[in-house]
Amino acid sequence: MNEIQQLLQQRAGLSPEQAQQVAQEIVDLLKSKVPPQFQGIVEQFLGGSSTGQDGQAAPAASGEVGSILSMAEGLFGNKG
Repeated sequence: MNEIQQLLQQRAGLSPEQAQQVAQEIVDLLKSKVPPQFQGIVEQFLGGSSTGQDGQAAPAASGEVGSILSMAEGLFGNKG
């Protein structure tokens, strides 16, 4: 989630506190859209964990984070 926060600060011009709040709202929204058994996976994926449930390295998320950031920029207006 740190990557999301950093991108929100850089691209959307949010303060660290605002970026943290928005990032948490994004995670909460995504978790609410998946079945309960997948909510931990969403949190792990966006929470910056380096390993998956099977102990293997988690896939890089930069493309997904970019997509999420684009949605957030639409909400706040592109300040970048």
